[in-house]
Amino acid sequence: MENERNFENMLFADASALPPPQDTVTPWHTAMHYILWGLGLTTITLHFLNLDVILTAVGAALQVLGFRILRRENAPLRWGFRLALAALAVRSVCYVLAALPVEAGMAPAYTAMALQLAVYVCLWRGMIGVSRSAGAEKPAAPAAGALVIFYILLAALAIIGTRHTLLVLLLLLVYVLILRNLARLFRSLADIGYAVTAAPVRVSNGVLLWSYLGALLAAVLLCMFLGQRFPAALHLRDDAPQDEQIRQELLQKGFPRNVLDDLTADEVAKMAGARAVYRETDKLYNDTEYREITLTHYIADPAYPLRFDRTVTTKNDDGTRSYTYVYRAYDTLEQTMTGVVVELADGQYIVIHHLRYDTQPAARYTEGMTVWPAWKVEQDWTRGTLCSGRLLCTRQGQEQTAALHGLAYDDGQITDIFGTRSADSFVAQWSRPSDADSVRVYVLYDTFRTGGADVLTSYGNYICQTKPVYPFDGRVLQWGSGQERARTRHMSAIQLWLGESGD
Repeated sequence: MENERNFENMLFADASALPPPQDTVTPWHTAMHYILWGLGLTTITLHFLNLDVILTAVGAALQVLGFRILRRENAPLRWGFRLALAALAVRSVCYVLAALPVEAGMAPAYTAMALQLAVYVCLWRGMIGVSRSAGAEKPAAPAAGALVIFYILLAALAIIGTRHTLLVLLLLLVYVLILRNLARLFRSLADIGYAVTAAPVRVSNGVLLWSYLGALLAAVLLCMFLGQRFPAALHLRDDAPQDEQIRQELLQKGFPRNVLDDLTADEVAKMAGARAVYRETDKLYNDTEYREITLTHYIADPAYPLRFDRTVTTKNDDGTRSYTYVYRAYDTLEQTMTGVVVELADGQYIVIHHLRYDTQPAARYTEGMTVWPAWKVEQDWTRGTLCSGRLLCTRQGQEQTAALHGLAYDDGQITDIFGTRSADSFVAQWSRPSDADSVRVYVLYDTFRTGGADVLTSYGNYICQTKPVYPFDGRVLQWGSGQERARTRHMSAIQLWLGESGD
């Protein structure tokens, strides 16, 4: 019995002295994999299916977890952990802000780039320190140093906006080679016996990673469904009274009373001495809600919103057949768009696009109006100096008003499948207030007739966002952006041949 016990003790002693198996996952291997995957996912981005957000979020979190394991090895790696955590926080703020209709500018992106560069520098200096601790005669980490240089060049090209395919492929090849050499550096340090004692933690890496991703997803979804609205600083309408003489002259010339009632005294004053007033009204019906109507005769060109759906054939007892025609009646009136043109002296014309809600659409996200002015549609028209408009409504029995979000003239460039062209449009955006009735919106501008212009055409294009989008960058409210699944739209126009009398 005593001999057997001595033999058993000898076996346990020998087993404890054996080196660990080669496939044992050590803190060094774990940190190595986290950092390498984090570097790759945050640098190489795929711009479809929101992978540029998903993958970079995972990559930034993996960098934090990798540096978290190594943070007690030396001072540079400790700073790398802090800076990686700061970079993750900035990226998270950017991801959340991307779900909101706000203009964050480029400051957060530049901050994230600077922090990421600092993380690479800390990794480089930290790896030199690790090499020194491992007993290298000449401590160095050329792959980590090359990564710093590569990221500086990549950031510079991103700021410049270079999009040459060949250059991008070359940079991608260089980056893969750098990561490969960096992985070899990690393995070489492990092969020479460098060991890492992981910093004590209370929460595992897996719990931290999934908790972060879950919290980020919840914040983004919350902002998408509840935050994609423009703030409306509503206040009681306290307009100064309109000049009664100018008002009566405009009404006599055919100016619509409901539109005139919504204008400010200053806007009405600019129409003094009007020579003529022109107006045109468009009914904007809901294009998804309908009711079925069965008729005994076929209507080829209905005078009201009907769309032919199908023919119902009935076989009679005497062998003959009779036919009825089923139509879809899209007669739910949502908005009424009224266009008004006021002709003044010296070739000046004031154009108003006025929108009134007849029913409240279910979607309550962002809405907008893109006005194509006369000089965009027809030649021999020039831009004036007027640009105004506002939102009006009734709440709790009181008239209230608010400024339109971002009402301005857009003279930038639009690039799409049709090429590059000038925007030349007025853009106004808003969100309908809650618990509001009699909601109205209008945009007003002026233009001057030059040369032999004999036609004035102005478009008021209405767009309504119908569901949340990510990222929200305003394209959903741009006419012609192609995001048809997330919006409804109506086009309205006023066109007149100069010299006609008002209605």
